Amino acid sequence: MKTTGDILSKMKFREPETLPETDFDCPKHGRYAGHPIKYFRSFGNDDERCVENPKCPKCVEEEAARRERAEAEEKKREEIKRFIGMGIDEKYWKETLGTFNAYTPELKKHLETARKFSESPEDKKLVMLGENGNGKTHLAIGALKMIGGLICTAYEIGLMLRESYYGKINQYEFLQNLCETPLLVIDEVEKASETQAKQNWLSHVIGKRYNKMLPAIFIANCHSQVDCSHYKAEKKPCSRCVEYHLENDVLSRIVENGQVMKFTGEDYRCKIRAARGKNCE
Repeated sequence: MKTTGDILSKMKFREPETLPETDFDCPKHGRYAGHPIKYFRSFGNDDERCVENPKCPKCVEEEAARRERAEAEEKKREEIKRFIGMGIDEKYWKETLGTFNAYTPELKKHLETARKFSESPEDKKLVMLGENGNGKTHLAIGALKMIGGLICTAYEIGLMLRESYYGKINQYEFLQNLCETPLLVIDEVEKASETQAKQNWLSHVIGKRYNKMLPAIFIANCHSQVDCSHYKAEKKPCSRCVEYHLENDVLSRIVENGQVMKFTGEDYRCKIRAARGKNCE
């Protein structure tokens, strides 16, 4: 019985031979020239020869381009799937910190803050305050794409928790995801109803993330009590103060290693509409 070693010992290796240039016909692109390659496979005294003709250069080029397009499309699909899993809506799929239009000194400062946060986010908090259309969500998502994690509104979190009452989701697993995701961005903090349930989940999630030294970003279309005339007069935050929507334990954990970013510019979306000859009414 012959072994693999016996068979290999009888094989004789010969270098492939390049044959003279010859013309070939491609059904799609017509005539082309190339060098056939002759291969030898020898077993003992028997030589098996085969000739491989060169492929049409244009076919090779088209196939490479097709594979490149297919790989790019697959990469794009995987990227979109990742964005959807992170809670990023289609409007922001193409947006990054690099696409942010920092057209004022204030926005340039905020862009630099977001970039530094993204490069070293450990145990840090950002609180983005200001009216609509100032770029808060764009900057937050730019950081989110670099770090990984999840963005959702406070209302969405409350809605998901209510779904858990009917057994549609596992409340513990949902909250664990909020507590453990690399970066948690909570948008529209001020729009969720001010209930004890909201304060309970917010306190739990931020407390866990604080202990795990994980970063978070809070976005609110409102102001801070230090800029509030009502607070200065009454010593109580109004419903437009971010402090009105966050209890003391949450505020304490944010303030310790957090930074407030105030967006005071005009609504950028209105500027775009104005440039198109429309108004924001």
